[in-house]
Amino acid sequence: MNFLAYFCAVMKCVVYGSTIFFTTQLTESVDVLDLLALRFLLSFAIMWLLKITRVWKIQVGVKDLFKKSEKSPFIKNLVLTAMFEPVLYMLLETLGVSMTTNVTAAVICSLAPISSCIIEEVFLKEKSSFLQKIFLGCGIFGVVYIALNTNTTDGRDTLAGILFLLGSVVAGSFFCAFSRRSSSHFSSIEITYFSCMLGAIAFNAVNVVRHLFRGDILHYFDPYFNPDNLLGFFFLSVVSSILAVMMNNFALARIQISTMAAFGGLSTIVTIVIGMMFGSETLQLYHFIGLPFIFLRMVGVSAISIINEKKKEGQP
Repeated sequence: MNFLAYFCAVMKCVVYGSTIFFTTQLTESVDVLDLLALRFLLSFAIMWLLKITRVWKIQVGVKDLFKKSEKSPFIKNLVLTAMFEPVLYMLLETLGVSMTTNVTAAVICSLAPISSCIIEEVFLKEKSSFLQKIFLGCGIFGVVYIALNTNTTDGRDTLAGILFLLGSVVAGSFFCAFSRRSSSHFSSIEITYFSCMLGAIAFNAVNVVRHLFRGDILHYFDPYFNPDNLLGFFFLSVVSSILAVMMNNFALARIQISTMAAFGGLSTIVTIVIGMMFGSETLQLYHFIGLPFIFLRMVGVSAISIINEKKKEGQP
């Protein structure tokens, strides 16, 4: 059994669970497009420096988009990987998080196993067992129960925010599928580098035009110089966009998508705990009823996957 892959999956979920809190904090003082553009610009700059100094071996870049090479037949999957995450996923998630509470965002994001299971079977022809589907169903029940009881009329949770988050869930599932396909021809570091590169290009292209029209292009980098933003930008740019995405890509090359998605329950719990500790959010009775079902999904799906792996390897 690949313990390193499962360790990466767990650590990725812990980081992703913390990301919602830092995103929420930054969107209070930084515009959503500024946040996305500057976040991925910093991420790409760091990875580019690691590439040119040969600290990391990265043999893919922007030239591969236009120049034919031995990797050209596989670039399409890499581009689609980057388009679904970070471009679509991060845009929708950041918009959704800015319009909902941490608890609601965590609960909606925990719907990922549903779309992941469907996409896994349709695109990758990898099937989850009936028992795994039962556990996934437990998670669905928990999410739906909490969603139905969540108040969206007090201004803190909006319908638009919930819809954006649902869109990010679907985009994230497609990312998993194309990342798994790309892993056959590119390393997890190369996939992460390409994703950061496309994210930086896409978000900054839009944001530069926006600032030019507004006439404040000279203030483009102002959010970097606000001391209150430094920790948030560091966490989102380095820990989340580089380290966590790299761990995610590494694990996806070795673990089924449905199993990876089931770990999302851990992200939900981390987000809720951080929201309660630092965001002055409280758990309601319906959270205590729904969350155990989400946790049961994560434990059940993961345990079955590990048992199946041991059987395949002939372990007792």
